[in-house]
Amino acid sequence: VILASGCACKRRQTTPLVPDIKGSAMDEPVNMPFEFKLRLSTARQLVSAARAGGDKIALANALKDLGNIERRPPHLRDDAITSFTEAAKLYHELEMPLEAAWVKRHIGITLEYEERLAEAEEHYDKSLALFRAHATDNTLNYANTVRYPAVIKNRLGKREDSARLWEEAVKRYDEIGAPAGVAEGAAWLTIFAIENDDPALASQWFAKAEAASQAARDEDTDKFIAEVKSRLTREGKDEQ
Repeated sequence: VILASGCACKRRQTTPLVPDIKGSAMDEPVNMPFEFKLRLSTARQLVSAARAGGDKIALANALKDLGNIERRPPHLRDDAITSFTEAAKLYHELEMPLEAAWVKRHIGITLEYEERLAEAEEHYDKSLALFRAHATDNTLNYANTVRYPAVIKNRLGKREDSARLWEEAVKRYDEIGAPAGVAEGAAWLTIFAIENDDPALASQWFAKAEAASQAARDEDTDKFIAEVKSRLTREGKDEQ
């Protein structure tokens, strides 16, 4: 399920000044697809042009776009964090807090890819804090900014914090008509209720998850809901 800027939801787990040209073509794996190399080269050129032109907004946007390309292959993730970090600094200077929040969230995503969970949590929390302080509307971006710390806190064993954030995320996704997000969050809350030995609450959350999954019509969502349903059914039999 794609919830944010091309970022696939991880069902069971789940992102300084830098040189404009980060290494030569000889430094990069020879098996990188040509199309990706072209996109990367173009993005780097746009950063160079924006830096030379002295336009802070253009540079921040170009760095954000570059980081969003660099975060895909593992060998470029450190570069992505560097690009995103400079972009976030510029957005703060430009008093564009929600743009800075988006970038900080994607630093968190990149760190989570690297299994640097505590660092990822810190960036997710900073991103959400900016939304809390500056957002005036509920948007998909806001809902996603709640979702990511919900995921990471569960991975770090902070179940109560995760459940609270998932409840908020479900509400926000529901309000904006994003059923895939509703289904994922309600499914996780079903799992939490099962593990807390609360079958009535588990059934309540699962009904919401299942209905949202049917509305989403997404294969990955359907698979996750089927797994949760199987677990709910199994737990129910064990209680008998």
